[in-house]
Amino acid sequence: MTNLDAATEGGSQLLAQERDLIGALEDAEICIDLPRAVAEAAAIQAVAESLGRTDVALWAEITKLDALARSDGTRDAVARGTGVLAWATEQGDARLASRCHALLGMMNIIAGLSGAGAEHATIAVTLLDGTERPRLRAKLLTRQAVGLFAAGLPGHGFDVSRRAMLLAEDLDDLELMAQLASNAYHAAMDELMQDEADSWVATIDRVIEAAPELEAGLSDVLIRSHVAAGRPEDALVVLDRYGMDATPASQPELRASRKLLLAQIHLGLGNLDLALESLDEAQELIELHELEDIGASVLEERATLAAAQGDFQRAYELHRTFHGAARRRWIEARRSEVDHRFAEQNVTEAILRAEEAEAAVAVDPLTRIPNRRWVEDSLPDIINSWQVDGGPTGALAILDLDHFKLVNDRYGHAAGDDVLVAVAACLQECHGVRHVARIGGEEFLLVLDRAADQQGVVLQVLETLRELRWPHIHHGLYLTASIGIARCTPGTQTAGLLREADRNLYRAKREGRDRAVGPG
Repeated sequence: MTNLDAATEGGSQLLAQERDLIGALEDAEICIDLPRAVAEAAAIQAVAESLGRTDVALWAEITKLDALARSDGTRDAVARGTGVLAWATEQGDARLASRCHALLGMMNIIAGLSGAGAEHATIAVTLLDGTERPRLRAKLLTRQAVGLFAAGLPGHGFDVSRRAMLLAEDLDDLELMAQLASNAYHAAMDELMQDEADSWVATIDRVIEAAPELEAGLSDVLIRSHVAAGRPEDALVVLDRYGMDATPASQPELRASRKLLLAQIHLGLGNLDLALESLDEAQELIELHELEDIGASVLEERATLAAAQGDFQRAYELHRTFHGAARRRWIEARRSEVDHRFAEQNVTEAILRAEEAEAAVAVDPLTRIPNRRWVEDSLPDIINSWQVDGGPTGALAILDLDHFKLVNDRYGHAAGDDVLVAVAACLQECHGVRHVARIGGEEFLLVLDRAADQQGVVLQVLETLRELRWPHIHHGLYLTASIGIARCTPGTQTAGLLREADRNLYRAKREGRDRAVGPG
């Protein structure tokens, strides 16, 4: 049963509800089975059109084109994506615009238009609002990194890759970790950054150790490392073990690159006929998907092969063609130098906007303090630093205002909002509290100062809240809170620490509220 079938199982009226359509569509967006993603997106598009939901129908169409472009290819994706982007921009639909930019970014990267590809991919991330699934954000960050690598901005590309890697690790998505590390490894090798390449190989080794079945999909990394080191025999061992079509559903440019690698292996081993066959197969992919950059590399490899076959005239002609093409591209680049610099500036500005947008998404709009998104992004790094630097034991606490619903019920939601804003400001000023984040309606996370008397800090927080007065709301309003504390121990992970704090919070409530429970 497809996700759409599941959405419609309860009847057509259930399907008409927006959450069912969007839930099914988000499933299709992150589906790694590309033919299935195409089929589900097409079905959702048809249903959305029948319901008059143009926005969802266009979103489904872009999802379908995105999956098609990564599998069988589609020639109208750029034109259609541009048209839908214009509609989304006019309607102020940032969600749909983000998906359009992601599609256009990928299509431009495939076509060798790296500056435009990087800009579109970066804007796609900028337009995310934090409500998307983490797996989709990781997917778009991965695409952004590829665009930045292609545009000659490896530093930015590695930074984005590491941000996506944190998401992949939180999701425990080893396949995504493998993809990110593989992309970054190839970029590092292209830029002759051996130390960077080695760091990503270490990640790949960890992935393979955790999931040996993924080694086949990483065979291109293993093969390239052997080819680069002048070990074609070792590369052939990997080839014989897995074959170059270990992941046939991968993106066209990756499949063409693998065929090129295969040709280089055969050339190094003296298998000239097999090298030519691999180059021909790469050429078919290049022509089908208009892979200009890889096409130039294949042309150069053909010249090397012709020289190895003793056909020096053809090798000379191919080299002339290759260098002629390279020169034409150089001249074109000089002619459009202003445009190039403008595009580079746009990429840089788009990266800054993306960083600003991500920072904004991590702030609670009411209290202006960090929110759950900040906790997901930053708390793992804080806990990791506690684990590795050997300092005092770190601790955190979850605080929940007691009977807060009564405030809203008796005095109104505006009064409730005033209370939350004031409590957030109060908590930030409490001595010994390093970070404060709002993680629920009236629930706050406190990261405690490691050097402070943590139990004393929590008790002081409780006393400070008891002393708050609310004359502008009602003279009889007093607040108390319940707190659950968790202390970091060797090997503690973020999820485990939060669970312990949450359990202790509910113990505090069961034991009468207005108290803290946790390790002393």
